[in-house]
Amino acid sequence: MTNHWIDIRNSDVILITGSNAAENHPISFKWVMEAVAKGAKLISVDPRFTRTSARAHTYAPIRSGTDIAFLNGMLNYIFQNKRYDEFYIKNYTNAPFLVNEGFKMPGELDGLFSGYDKKNRKYDKGAWKFQTDANGVIKKDMSLSNRFSVFQLLKKHVSRYTPDMVSSITGMPKDKMLEIYDIYTATSTVGKSATIMYAMGWTQHTVGTQNIRAMAMIQLMLGNMGVAGGGVNALRGESNVQGSTDHCLLWHILPGYLKTPRASNTSLAAYNKKWTPTTKEPQSANWWGNYPKYSVSLLKAHYGANATKDNDFGYDWLPKVDDGVNYSWLMIFDEMKKGNFKGFFAWGQNPACSGANANKNRAAMAKLDWMLVVDLFETETASFWKRPGVDPSEIQTEVFLLPAVCS
Repeated sequence: MTNHWIDIRNSDVILITGSNAAENHPISFKWVMEAVAKGAKLISVDPRFTRTSARAHTYAPIRSGTDIAFLNGMLNYIFQNKRYDEFYIKNYTNAPFLVNEGFKMPGELDGLFSGYDKKNRKYDKGAWKFQTDANGVIKKDMSLSNRFSVFQLLKKHVSRYTPDMVSSITGMPKDKMLEIYDIYTATSTVGKSATIMYAMGWTQHTVGTQNIRAMAMIQLMLGNMGVAGGGVNALRGESNVQGSTDHCLLWHILPGYLKTPRASNTSLAAYNKKWTPTTKEPQSANWWGNYPKYSVSLLKAHYGANATKDNDFGYDWLPKVDDGVNYSWLMIFDEMKKGNFKGFFAWGQNPACSGANANKNRAAMAKLDWMLVVDLFETETASFWKRPGVDPSEIQTEVFLLPAVCS
């Protein structure tokens, strides 16, 4: 989520798709309606006519799973009608960057990009690299006319998504589709902004990541990133990914999105060297070049006056994870099933039914000595030991259920 909910009131156009915000995220919809009261246009694209659709100025149906065609059609519309923010894309995106001249796209290679290894079923991205000069600086074409510029390659890639083609794929009436494209892309002008609000209707697909990438490209083309009322905004559930990352509750990050130290990062200097990016781009802010400042700031926040330059600001006191070991969701339940964990905290999550291979997850929880569940009500995780087909006397896991309050 790039913007906060209150910022939605600053939008001139709001596109809600893959979401029924009026029912499922009513607090966010409060700010949508405030924007509408100020003259904003609300667009709803959904397979169903929802309560959100009922409040929209424009509604269009879409076949489930065809979002990429709809979005690439909008990108093509932007190119064909020159609705892009030229100053923005030249100065704040990689649109002028020149890609290796050996790069080929799906239209030239029967649906695949260049570098595909059939045997290993993955890409060798060597041909995808940018062209660089003798100093290692990426070559650019500020006229955006070079056929190997990112701008021209993207234009060529989405050119097949004509209005007729998109309408046939998505089932969306052509006139409604063009109306939406016109309203939304008009925000490329200075002083206008549009935001996209999406939820599980976009993410819970095998191509969910690509849905978001396509919308991000639209927002960049229109100059709708980094402005009030713009952005790409996900509407999450309770105990969600956004909060987990912002509050640093995931295994691979520390507060401030700093990386979790690895065992091989034996000193603060080694840690900073590993994770501080460098650039040869003269115009790049390279903000993460401030990584060492952020890491010291975090250590001082942790250890206060005990964090000094003489003791590496207490870096040695931070826990380190083993190199090459994955501590993410799937791996945790693999290890749990092997009996390598004694206890487990389930805070606002329900792995008995919300994770892949629910039967394995439930079998894994039966290997624990104890489990603490904190939730609004008794979930399938809290009651896994008494589910149908299971003899509770055979499960030795001691389960504690603590109540939570709704935020």
